Amino acid sequence: MSNSHPGKPPSIRHLRAFVTVAEHRSLTQAAELLFVTQSALSLTIQHLEQHLGLKMFDRSTRRLELTSAAEEFLPTARRLLHDFDSSIKEMRALGKRERGKLGVGAVPSVMALLLSEASAAFIERCPGVDLYLREDNSEAVEQRILSGDVDFGICSPWEPNGQLDFTPLFEDTYGVVTAPDHPLAQRSGAIHWEELHRYRVVGFSPDLGMQHQLTQTGVLSAEIREPRYRVSNTSTIATLLSRCAGVCAMSALAAKRAPLDCLSFRLLEEPTLFRTVGVLTRAGRSLSPAAAAMMEEVHRSLPSLERFNGVRVCSGNDSSEWTMRMAANG
Repeated sequence: MSNSHPGKPPSIRHLRAFVTVAEHRSLTQAAELLFVTQSALSLTIQHLEQHLGLKMFDRSTRRLELTSAAEEFLPTARRLLHDFDSSIKEMRALGKRERGKLGVGAVPSVMALLLSEASAAFIERCPGVDLYLREDNSEAVEQRILSGDVDFGICSPWEPNGQLDFTPLFEDTYGVVTAPDHPLAQRSGAIHWEELHRYRVVGFSPDLGMQHQLTQTGVLSAEIREPRYRVSNTSTIATLLSRCAGVCAMSALAAKRAPLDCLSFRLLEEPTLFRTVGVLTRAGRSLSPAAAAMMEEVHRSLPSLERFNGVRVCSGNDSSEWTMRMAANG
């Protein structure tokens, strides 16, 4: 047989044809199983033999017999077909969200009041997908996305970063949290930022997104931007405020997360200040089917946040305005 290599190299179609014929020792039966004509199958086998420069079958009137070369090649061909078919099956399962892994990072208030509901629906919808939820501050969520630890995050943008895309989900208005019997909790009418100066202001540590935003808001007083008392977690803040040790400025959604939800929350005015919370993803990267399914559940759960005073779900126009504002600032 000629050792020339005519045409294209063998493909999966050639391997499947060879293995099927080898297992049944019949072109007729193999052609029926492969849903091709006997002449087309015979031509496929001839192409394989020509490319390999080897005879694969000894033909008789009743039966095909494997040559020694074919006997040697058959286990390898079977393994290649098995690996290929298994890979296609795995990819189809990924596409159908029947398997896979998904990581999502979020700030604590979003994790507790939005992602918990969305995740429960996602688990019911995609029970075969491994789910990893990571609660962290906004800066750390960004880093986890960049490192590939999570597929996407829900937080406020920390600093402009060309490697990340941000899509707003909701606006979260700032207010003041106090003990229920605090003078500000007993007041009627609007509360202004300047009124906080009369009390001890308890703030967050600088690595937390809310304090980062407050520090960068120049119209606020030094007591708000650079508080003397800084705390890194809401449980400690709740304890301090419940003992009337001070007041704390934070966003509406954060104030509704336990244990702060047992305290008083009043919106602040002059100025009205809000944080924008949205989805962060790697720029130019498509979401996996599992991540896209989770995103759908997030959007289904999103309207429920408007039950909290001071939270407003963003529309498509908000996303366009955000993009233009960031471009102007960049």
